[in-house]
Amino acid sequence: MSYTLRFESNAFQADTAMAKVADALKAFKRAGKKMIGITDEQFAGNKLEQLYGVHGRTFQRAMDWADTDLDQQLSLSQWDWKGPDGRTRRKNGEVVTEPRDIIDTGALLSSKQRKDINSATTEFQWRAEHAEGVHDGYKHKSGETMPARPWTEPTIAEIDQVIETILRNGGK
Repeated sequence: MSYTLRFESNAFQADTAMAKVADALKAFKRAGKKMIGITDEQFAGNKLEQLYGVHGRTFQRAMDWADTDLDQQLSLSQWDWKGPDGRTRRKNGEVVTEPRDIIDTGALLSSKQRKDINSATTEFQWRAEHAEGVHDGYKHKSGETMPARPWTEPTIAEIDQVIETILRNGGK
């Protein structure tokens, strides 16, 4: 199954007065929809990361950084996992030990798609069939358990610091 990570920014959270107005409007909208029986469409991906107080230009620069960093996380030799004898023979024939990268055939890395939904929402999706299993771990048909290798988490953990740096540098 594919794996989806979505970043959403709410620039109004930077200003508490505007945030209160925006929150009140959202609550009013939800109440009105509930009263007439309309349900909101929910994010159906694997991970939604909310970024508060990040304006458009800064958000886009942060997403450009995330786009690059997500690829790097797959490519870094940082993932622990041993095969039965401490080594693994990959489909591409390479024998690896740990720590290792998550690149084998390159299908997962090349399956990434970035979709800028609007100025405050960007979605990254890895469409490779094995993406979710690599990210979250899974149990193979043979009974062997494959470990989770959540390559998106280091990027998520660093995004706030990256945004602060962008803001300190005047949005550059």
